[in-house]
This record gives sequence, C-alpha cells and structure tokens, in this order.
Amino acid sequence: MVATDAAEVFEEISEYDTTSLFKPKVVSLVVTDSEEKGPNIMTASWFMLAGYDPFRYLLSVSHKTYTYEVIEENPEFVLAAPSVGMIDALTLAGQVSGRDLDKIEHLGLETVPGKEVDVPLLADAVGNVECSVMDSFEFEGCTYYFGNVEAAHVVPGGLDGRVLSLDSDVLAYMGSDWGGDGSDAKYRYYADLDPEDLRRYPGEEVMETLPEELREE
Repeated sequence: MVATDAAEVFEEISEYDTTSLFKPKVVSLVVTDSEEKGPNIMTASWFMLAGYDPFRYLLSVSHKTYTYEVIEENPEFVLAAPSVGMIDALTLAGQVSGRDLDKIEHLGLETVPGKEVDVPLLADAVGNVECSVMDSFEFEGCTYYFGNVEAAHVVPGGLDGRVLSLDSDVLAYMGSDWGGDGSDAKYRYYADLDPEDLRRYPGEEVMETLPEELREE
C-alpha cells in the first residue's frame, strides 16, 4: 500500500527536536581573544562550511554573548574540535558567560599561540581551525561571520587521509535532554566511537546504475 499521509510513515516532532536528526556531530569550542581580558571560549553548534575558494566557515553568534563583543573588537576566532576529555569545557562554556568568569583558567585548559591569528589554540583539542572574519551579516539578533581559514591543525594521526580518525578521541556529540529520573539535571550525550565502528562505502556500484552517457561524464 502506498502511504497517502505523512502520519502513516512518520511520527511528528517539534522544530526543536529536528536537530537530533543530524547527530552525531562534532560541536565547536569557539575561542576568541580580547586585548583587555584575554582569551575566552564559547560552545557553538551553529556553524557550517560556507565555501571552498577561499575556504571559509560561517559562524552564528548571538548579540547577547560575550563572544560577539570580542569578535567585534578583534575579528578573528578559532574553531576547536573538542576531545572526549573536554566534555566539562563543552558544558560550562555553553552556560557561563565570559563576562563573569575566565573559563579557560577555571577549567585549567592549556593553550598555544595561533600561527596566523591573534587567538590561541586549545592544546587538548583534536584540532583547531584559525579563522579571520572576511564578511558578516546580521539577522534576528545574531551576527553571521564568514571566517576565512588562515591555518588549521590536528593532533598527530588525527586524520586518515581526509577522514577524521576515530583514534583521535573526538567528541561525537549526540545532543542534550533533561533527565528522566525526576531531577532537574540536564544531561549531555556523546557517542564513544572506536575505529572498528567506521564503515567504508566506495559508492561505485550505485554509479554503475546510471545511463551510460551519465557514467561517461
């Protein structure tokens, strides 16, 4: 029988739950640096690849955040891919403002100077991407920054060719939800992935199903 209504095939969810459909993902710790107060970190999932020539990322930052103030002062930032050991940093950096706390000092995070930008890298991260703001636009209380990639770094063995190595202990974030045990605690979930969990799919077989003229292209 062919379904004639979405309810016959799917369960309807809220707009907030749609983000769960695109997990796991590697969230970012956005590092910025203020001349007056020093470096700061903020948890961010609102970022995406935004072009190849030049290679750039798009980062959305709420005007309510301290990170917005710092990027406006110093238009550079680092996207750091956290390791599993940085789960506390991921949690705290998304809930406490840099106006109130030096989060890097409080968490005891080690930093190393950036190569091309005046923003430090997180030493315990799987990788760091140095970006300079090349353009931006505002929309509904956020500024969207196009960050041109100036330099990028990964831990030794962190990449297998152009594939992220699961030996790098990357934090594959699954999302958050309130506890179901009657408490008010909010839990963060991540997937503990091992190299044997990775599957390789070459894709040639499906391409062979195309008409010959398309295969030749």
